[in-house]
Amino acid sequence: MVKRAYLLAIFAGLTTLPSLAQKLSYLEPKPMSEAVSASKKSVDDRTIKVPLITWGGDVATIYADSAGLFKDEGLNVELVVQNDFTSQVKDCIEGKTPLIRGTLGMVNAAAEVFKDNGLDLVVIYQMTWSNGGDAMVVRKAKKPSQLKGDTIGLQLYGPHMDYAANLLTSARVSLNDVKFKWLPDLTLPVQDSGTIVDPVSAFLADDSLDAIMCIIPDALNLTSGGNVGTGSSGSVKGARILLSTKTASRIIADVYAVRSDYFEKNPSKMLKFTHALMKGQEQLADLMTNKSSRQSDYQQLMSRSADLLLGAPQAVPDVEALLADCEFVGFDGNVSFFSGKGTTRSLSRVTDEIQKNFKDMGLMKGRVKINDANWDYTELAKGLSKAKAIPSKPKFDSQKVASKVEQRISVESTSWAEEGTLFQIEINFDPNQSEFSDSRYAGDFQKALEIAETYGGALIIVEGHSDPLGILKAKQGGKPAIEVSQMQQQAKNLSLERSQSVRTSFLAYCKGKGMKVDESQFVSVGMGISTPKFNPPRTKDEWAANRRVVFRIKQIEAELDEFVPLD
Repeated sequence: MVKRAYLLAIFAGLTTLPSLAQKLSYLEPKPMSEAVSASKKSVDDRTIKVPLITWGGDVATIYADSAGLFKDEGLNVELVVQNDFTSQVKDCIEGKTPLIRGTLGMVNAAAEVFKDNGLDLVVIYQMTWSNGGDAMVVRKAKKPSQLKGDTIGLQLYGPHMDYAANLLTSARVSLNDVKFKWLPDLTLPVQDSGTIVDPVSAFLADDSLDAIMCIIPDALNLTSGGNVGTGSSGSVKGARILLSTKTASRIIADVYAVRSDYFEKNPSKMLKFTHALMKGQEQLADLMTNKSSRQSDYQQLMSRSADLLLGAPQAVPDVEALLADCEFVGFDGNVSFFSGKGTTRSLSRVTDEIQKNFKDMGLMKGRVKINDANWDYTELAKGLSKAKAIPSKPKFDSQKVASKVEQRISVESTSWAEEGTLFQIEINFDPNQSEFSDSRYAGDFQKALEIAETYGGALIIVEGHSDPLGILKAKQGGKPAIEVSQMQQQAKNLSLERSQSVRTSFLAYCKGKGMKVDESQFVSVGMGISTPKFNPPRTKDEWAANRRVVFRIKQIEAELDEFVPLD
């Protein structure tokens, strides 16, 4: 079952260690089309059953229903919580609802089932990005590249399949170089069935699992509150959160999709449905902003959401936590996602990425068509007060971050390169080079752009590095210490200038591509000769390799004391 939820406050005793009597059995990975048996039937839409899953984004759908927004559009709907995604797929094909609700990864996995029934899927609306609610927990790995050869546990047909794949491929780890172990559920089961069915319980019971994908409350339990697991109270000794979607904030997209035959016959209904969702999200945002003056409305919505999503009306804090872990994309985000304007994380690009990875993982047989609705967004903008792009606030205080980085580097330049580093991209340059043109560095700039967008919560340090050979020769030749020190400072200054030049050229490249980039995410620092690749360089190639600018993608979660995002 698909449950990305804060259930731990509701169901007591879920953090206890698995019993020795429990069975541990992993699933064989196979395409969903081989796991779901369904026969196409006409859709019964006298009442449109709208599936929900236990996720913060679905609170906006609940708001739209509670506020009568679907009725205002002339739609008769019934909200149905359906966390078992394969059952959702079966219900949709068999005509109980025209809709499915899941992550884009799940929707892609389901597409082959629909194809086998002569149907396509049309993605009509993006609700959210996961922004903190999902995580990878590891026993030993300090960075993604160290996952090569590891065994990773995760839910089959769940929300983390594309998350795991993206993390590995971004780190240039082949999906064939890790072993996936698949389980039917996502989080700790409410009742003990005698069989371990989720990655969390499996991680506690199976030492051969090097990592698992899980929801953030489970990750916090396994790591003793997000630090390092102590081995007590449901934690795993030495376990750490390698990465959450707080950093990897543009991987898990939550969407609604509809059967193609229903869409073709009822485009106006689906336009009205999408319009109601957009109005619901916008009005929910206003309610959240003004909840102190609208406390009664707020409490009613939270209680109904807790009742629907968690089965407990009193679980309001858990619903609030769900909301905190998702980022609503709004009208402008939908325009970008479906059109591809201003982003590399569009429906078509992310779908291509998912389907390629899923084929390599044995979760899809081949390419399957995923359609978008090609909405007239001028029409959808009617009645919305926030249909125009709102300038985004910078995530970081660049000057403060640069100062902190400089302090860290001056004390521990070697460990700086390792701790919290997810990925890095290197650019080499010629002696005395000061310009970095698109024509020469477009490939490197494009890689940096794609990583920056995918890992939208990461901090990207643009490091300039100088070659130490001249300074080493000066020391060897007996130059006075003050002269050597001046040379070192000159090298540092020059490396900073090159870093700034690369940053400027990169941002110009992004602007030229029409991409929206948060400039505060990119911070220039001059490393001078503090961390050469070769010390001393013994060949011309080693000498050239030392002259470089590095895009170092840093996980802020590991550096919260140093890098505090702006409010």
